[in-house]
Amino acid sequence: MKVYYQNIEFWELISLPFYFVVLYLLLTAFAKRVLLEDAKFINLYFLALLLFYLAIGLLDFKIRLIPYFPDTNLFTRILETGITPSNQSIGVKIGYKFLAIPVYWLSLKSIFNYFLFNIFFFQLGIVLLAGAFNRSYKIHDVWIQRFYLVLSVFLPSVIVYSFTPLRESYFILALGLFFYGLTGKYRVNVFLLLGVLLAGILRIQLLLYFFIIFGLQVLSQLKLNRKLIIILVIMLFPVFFVALNYLSTSILNISISPESLTLFRNIQRMNYFESGVIYPEVAWDNWLDVLLDFPGLFFQFLLAPFPVIIFIPFWTKLAYFADGLYLLAVLILSAFFIKQINKHGLWILYIVIYLAMSAFFEFHLLGAVRHRLPATLLILGLTAQGLAYYLPKYRWIFKF
Repeated sequence: MKVYYQNIEFWELISLPFYFVVLYLLLTAFAKRVLLEDAKFINLYFLALLLFYLAIGLLDFKIRLIPYFPDTNLFTRILETGITPSNQSIGVKIGYKFLAIPVYWLSLKSIFNYFLFNIFFFQLGIVLLAGAFNRSYKIHDVWIQRFYLVLSVFLPSVIVYSFTPLRESYFILALGLFFYGLTGKYRVNVFLLLGVLLAGILRIQLLLYFFIIFGLQVLSQLKLNRKLIIILVIMLFPVFFVALNYLSTSILNISISPESLTLFRNIQRMNYFESGVIYPEVAWDNWLDVLLDFPGLFFQFLLAPFPVIIFIPFWTKLAYFADGLYLLAVLILSAFFIKQINKHGLWILYIVIYLAMSAFFEFHLLGAVRHRLPATLLILGLTAQGLAYYLPKYRWIFKF
């Protein structure tokens, strides 16, 4: 039995319906404020979602449906004792400790109630991302957000990490807050600042990504013609690179240079060598070496756990395999809808930049599946746009 399911008390199951109802009401109220007006669907959707996830959680308790990840023991001990080992990152020592532990106490130290909160935070982030996509492209068609929400329900990574005491739900909430704030009326607002704050205390690497995306958003709002934007990008690139390098050195203690990236990757892979799923060593002496290796790293990150530069019997890793298959299906659907989504160049650029940045730093095949989740959720917006446009004959499924 998983360590966090040991010593379960009967009262924990008794308190579960109360938390279920409270979080359902909070979630639906929040979604109605952020999403397009679609009250009946939202009420039924989130009720069905929570019941579906509750069933998965109870099955996991009985038959171990969700994988047990290596980091789970560490995070479970932090929840139960409130003590964080000194050798952990800031994201664990500060972010996880001061976010997850209060939530665990609020859950009456019941892992079932805690997982309900995990689901709640995941869904808040997903709702905010759907709202951000609506804002970005002035969408008024509720079918797009309906398809987006339905696609996110069955995303294997969301299901798996909803029932694991890790940090993924908080990451997605930070991402959702940032993007919703980014697409708001005011350039700097509460949502954006909360997203930056959460990212800063949870996974500081996200701040580099947020910095780039914020810059692109500001540039896109200048309403300049494409040729002038390209000229500006070329002219400002040296300044932008110096600023990004300064942030990377300050935040991650990694300068943006071939030698520094080589050292980082090779040291990290040695720390996880016994896992058997690490990428090969790199030897980058100049930017040409980096560019030659980049396509393999990019597509390995995007398509993990399927083989590009490293092979494992991926079919034996069921959760990772399911997530890879799901992403492939989403990418294939999006390719069919290319004519409909080719106007969403900025959103596609956000996705590509996240994948590219993550690919440079990723050294662990199964870690790639976990770290790819934000990009997958961004891709779902494009897939939902295409489905809503090309499959109107199936809309009767969601008619209420």
